[in-house]
Amino acid sequence: MKRFAVVFAVLALVALSVAAACDKDKTKQQATVATGSGTRDVSLTGFLTDSYCGAANASEKGKACALDCVKKGAKLQLYSDDRLYNLDKVEAAEKHVGVQVKVTGTLDEATNTIKVASIEQVKKS
Repeated sequence: MKRFAVVFAVLALVALSVAAACDKDKTKQQATVATGSGTRDVSLTGFLTDSYCGAANASEKGKACALDCVKKGAKLQLYSDDRLYNLDKVEAAEKHVGVQVKVTGTLDEATNTIKVASIEQVKKS
C-alpha cells in the first residue's frame, strides 16, 4: 500500500509540472499572438447585422429583426466572407441594414474591429 501511495505521489508531481509547463507555453503563445497582430486596411462587402443573431440576420430578410435587436442593445456588425466584424462607429449605419454594403476602413486584427472610414450601399447590377 505504501508503494502505491509513493507511486501516486510521484505521478501527481510529474503531472503538475507538465501542466505548469503547458500553461507557461500558452501564455507565451498568447503574448506572441497579441503583439504579432496588427492593423490593416480593408474593403469588405457584406451585410450589416446585429451581435445577438449574427449571420442569421445578415440578409434583406433579417433587417427588421436586426434593427429590433439593435434597439434592445445589440451592436451592429458586418458579416462578410463567413466572418463577423465589429464596427467602431455606427452612426448612420443603421440605414444600411438589410442591403449589401461595402465597408472601408482599418481592421484591428487583435480585436476584430473595423475603424470605419466609409459605408456605402452596393448597387445591384
